Amino acid sequence: MKRALSVPLLLRCSRAWRIYARNMADIPEGILIGFGNPLLDITKIVKDKIILEKYGLSENAAIIAEEKHSQLFIELSKMDDVIYSAGGACQNSMRIFQWIISKPFRAYFVGAIGTDNFGKTLEKKASEDGVRTLYQERPEAPTGTCAVIVNGSNRSLVANLGASALFSEEWMKNNENMCYVKRAQYFYITGFFLAVNPPTVLQVARLSSENNRIFMLNFSAVFVPEKMKAQLDEILPYTDIVIGNKQEMLAYADTHNWNTKDVFEVGRRLQSMPKCNKRSRIVMITDAVCPVLCFQENDKVIEYPVPKVEQNQIVDTNGCGDAFVGGFLSQLVQQMPIDSCVRTGIFASQQVLRVVGIQIEKLPKFQQSFCSTK
Repeated sequence: MKRALSVPLLLRCSRAWRIYARNMADIPEGILIGFGNPLLDITKIVKDKIILEKYGLSENAAIIAEEKHSQLFIELSKMDDVIYSAGGACQNSMRIFQWIISKPFRAYFVGAIGTDNFGKTLEKKASEDGVRTLYQERPEAPTGTCAVIVNGSNRSLVANLGASALFSEEWMKNNENMCYVKRAQYFYITGFFLAVNPPTVLQVARLSSENNRIFMLNFSAVFVPEKMKAQLDEILPYTDIVIGNKQEMLAYADTHNWNTKDVFEVGRRLQSMPKCNKRSRIVMITDAVCPVLCFQENDKVIEYPVPKVEQNQIVDTNGCGDAFVGGFLSQLVQQMPIDSCVRTGIFASQQVLRVVGIQIEKLPKFQQSFCSTK
């Protein structure tokens, strides 16, 4: 059986490998900063439905916590064999980035947490995965958490955004924080964070554009283009790379009355929209099965097929999109060709498919994959 994508194709040639190895050695700390909503993932594998029934959860729930779920997170944390990980979409991407780079603290992460024990655990777990956290502490709310209950092939998610939804632009007024921001060369921001604090996103986007840095924005969810139209329109002129899935891109087109369901037309129009610097915008449209579409200047569109993964190898599809971004960014900061960035993103997403959640310690050593000659 032919192996799924194991090595970005451009890295198979010796010249590309030498470039990759040289760039790996030159990556400075904090070259990348991600802004997102940090959540402590609390994962518990169960053999029955007792806890699901207790909190009125379906076997594949994906909901925001209500009052009746307030004790769920505490109850899970007191159980044996609980798995903690530093979650939230952007923080997941930073962890995947670090897994590939394998040199700690090349990625920094910004978001808000509480002053509780969950916050301390979150910081510890992120650091163990090589991500330096620059959290803003908000004592008025608990650290954001996500309960992950795994029962056989079913997976129920209950998220409590907590302090992560309270990030304020005061963080950007701190001189030390601004030193980190001004030193970074790449910025990645999720639509989830945009929904929390648009002024911070706009400030970072402008700073990036004015100083010839790279700014990447993920639409993240359909509600972002639907509910944040004005904010997106203000930020996109400063955005170098836009990423989203088909549904999110079509939602953006609908809010702008483009009257089309053709993702190729949407990608081209979004790529060619006005921009505040001379760098050409890149637009990527992802899909679980169909090829990743990459739109570049002069109407250039490249399709990247997604290798099929056998159903019996798929353990958990949640977090695949986050992994794609982390893989993509790991090559982008090394100034590798876009082809290599996209293929590494696909590779990372297909590794995450094989484990429950994004557990870095369960992923294979990335360097071993690059040594493959197949």
